[in-house]
Amino acid sequence: MALSQTFSVVIPASGIGKRMQANMAKQYLPLMNKTVLEHTIHCFLDMPLVDEVVVAIADHDEQFATLELANHPKVHSVLGGKERANSVFNALDYLRNKDCAWVMVHDAARPCLEQKDILNLARECFTNNHAGILATQVRDTMKRTVSNSNLIDKTEDRKNLWHALTPQCSDVKQLHQALSEQISSEGVINPAITDEASALELAGLPVAIIAGSGKNIKITQPEDLELAEYYIKSKINEF
Repeated sequence: MALSQTFSVVIPASGIGKRMQANMAKQYLPLMNKTVLEHTIHCFLDMPLVDEVVVAIADHDEQFATLELANHPKVHSVLGGKERANSVFNALDYLRNKDCAWVMVHDAARPCLEQKDILNLARECFTNNHAGILATQVRDTMKRTVSNSNLIDKTEDRKNLWHALTPQCSDVKQLHQALSEQISSEGVINPAITDEASALELAGLPVAIIAGSGKNIKITQPEDLELAEYYIKSKINEF
């Protein structure tokens, strides 16, 4: 089924990524002659359904403006915040003042996203008029440890458990309102908010899960760059 509804994209990119053990933010690490962030943004740029990609950057970020795509007509930057939710909220502030009904929020460090997953997510959300996220089912045995210990407390039932991925798609105004209810006037975020879906859940709004590709990895460790390069090359070789 063809989709006529368009959407905007928010990419929070003001984080540091300390686990990468690098001297720069992980979204600017080199990956196949581009930065990680450039690969991520390019997942959306050539899609007719995408109106705009809003990148939330840190106030001290001097690298984004040097990227060629920073001047792309579909790309806009806003000032990010201390935490991911602050950055997303700032981007939504920008979008809600425009004629934009739907938004997908996607991690800056997920450069291997496949467009077929974007379309499947959009189709689910637009057709049924509710929020949705990409996710993969838990396959491994899940263990819970004793508090402040590395000893196993019990084995968790993995039935109906999913790894939440991004993008996460929702109505712009609903997500803005849901986040505003979880951020104090001082900008402090409810620790229960770990992604956009968790804010929508606390607001009592339905959020669907759409099975996505396991290739949609988030770069958090140095070795993830090698895997990302492999996935990107394999995608290029398909064409």
